[in-house]
Amino acid sequence: MKVHISVDMEGIAGVASGADTTPGAPHYEYCRTLMTAECNAAIEGCYEGGATEVIVNDSHGGMHNLIQGQLDRRAKVIRGRSKSYGMVEGISPDTAATLFVGYHARTGNPEGVLNHTMRGRDVQGVFLNDEPAGELRLNAAMAGWLGVPVVLIAGDDVLCAEGRETLGTVEAVQVKEAIDKYTALSPHPEVAQGLVREAARNAIASVAAGEGKYSPYRVDAPTTLRVAWNSTSIAAQVADLPGIKRVAPRETEYTSPDYPELYRLLRALLTLAAGIATAPYSYD
Repeated sequence: MKVHISVDMEGIAGVASGADTTPGAPHYEYCRTLMTAECNAAIEGCYEGGATEVIVNDSHGGMHNLIQGQLDRRAKVIRGRSKSYGMVEGISPDTAATLFVGYHARTGNPEGVLNHTMRGRDVQGVFLNDEPAGELRLNAAMAGWLGVPVVLIAGDDVLCAEGRETLGTVEAVQVKEAIDKYTALSPHPEVAQGLVREAARNAIASVAAGEGKYSPYRVDAPTTLRVAWNSTSIAAQVADLPGIKRVAPRETEYTSPDYPELYRLLRALLTLAAGIATAPYSYD
């Protein structure tokens, strides 16, 4: 039974600030070890629950964060940013389940630790059919398109509430409590890891037993992707692309019956937005 794990960093127990997740910052290397250990807990739980193959996708930032030599040697790991399906790369129709570990609340979700959606510096909000969509919902919909259910999410209490609201039945593992966007109350890392391991084991055992407890998450098609950008300039230049409409000074939207097309488009738009936002001044 093939299982997929997508591992972000902001939702890992002990992580509370942007510096914790930024390569080169003082606490980043330590927080990488926390991320790797919490991922290991999920891997171990999956195998204890009946998985025969585990694919891990490093899903934070440049996607080179997990310390591969410290990971459970039974798992295979996808590292690197250049991948069409980003945070859910590695999922395929023969995947039995996916787990979202270290995830965080969507942008603007009150008090969620390090809440943002994809690129916080460029994005004020993302919507699918006018409903707010954070990374959890965007990625769950991609997995659902392939018929794969999200069986476990792990992060702070705000993320867990968002996940239950979005997915319905899911193992929501609270590994810390949000106090503010930049402040968290966390248990000892090994305590959090134990919670993740146990929940992963139970979720995968349920899937292996064919209990039908978890269902793939799907959005209605055709689906409209609307992005509220931080800059009117980004919105203007994004709207120059074929098929994309500028519906407000800072907002663009695109509609498609093919959700993977929307998902890949969003990733491309985020790359474009990053270039616009960091472009040097021109005096031509």
